[in-house]
Amino acid sequence: MTYDAELAFARTVAAEAMAVAMEVYDAAGRDAAGLDVEQKDAGAGPVTEADRRVNDLLVQRISERFPDDGMLAEESEDDGRRMKTGRFWCIDPVDGTKEFIKRNGEFSIMIGLVDRAVGHPVVGVVCEPVAGRFLYAAKGHGAWVQGAGAQPERLAVSARSRGPELRFIVSRSHPDAQTLTVRDELGVESMTPCGSVGLKCGRISEDKADAYLNFGCRTSFWDTCGPEAILYEAGGILTRLDGTRIDYFRENSVNDYTIVASNGVSHELILDSCRRAS
Repeated sequence: MTYDAELAFARTVAAEAMAVAMEVYDAAGRDAAGLDVEQKDAGAGPVTEADRRVNDLLVQRISERFPDDGMLAEESEDDGRRMKTGRFWCIDPVDGTKEFIKRNGEFSIMIGLVDRAVGHPVVGVVCEPVAGRFLYAAKGHGAWVQGAGAQPERLAVSARSRGPELRFIVSRSHPDAQTLTVRDELGVESMTPCGSVGLKCGRISEDKADAYLNFGCRTSFWDTCGPEAILYEAGGILTRLDGTRIDYFRENSVNDYTIVASNGVSHELILDSCRRAS
């Protein structure tokens, strides 16, 4: 089965969503003072007008185009319908809201599609609104990046496998001590901070980094679905600490465990070190 139509539509609505996000971003001025920022309940982090507007746009457009599919979106209530459908979409309207508020450009809009028949994400789009770039993939289609006015370029992960040569990409807003322990054990010298899970996995897909470890900051399906589809099509891997892939067909949509994304060839080496650091 191909997913050409789903990918083409996801790219189209992602472009629409990117324009909405940038409208809010640019209207805010040079700092967060111009942003309408609220805190979610139970310490779930900040939310802005961009989160809500992009969320509503994507939910509406995708639901109209694929009415039989389920939906899981960060700023919408999970109605549980996704558990009864053969496929469902995951939407993160602004991945890296803290970076959006800081106005450092390190946020993304992410769309993913999971097919129960496959068991894993089959379509992914991660766009970087400030840079005007799209990373996208569909199962069997390969992973690609396209900048504004440029031709698409195929993505492929690195072949680095030795600890000292590995390049870690780490959270800018949620650092953890275990990552530093793994870094020291493997002798990793390169660590680049970055906002947004989508951008971090994207950098691995682009051969700009080799691994991303997440020990302490819980993610949700909408954080990992789209990026995972892209990473696998680029030759990489994203798993839990036990080496198994995320199960998107469970009721709890929180990834309440350590996740590791890598270029694949270094994955077992990193997992072994992560287990010792946990």
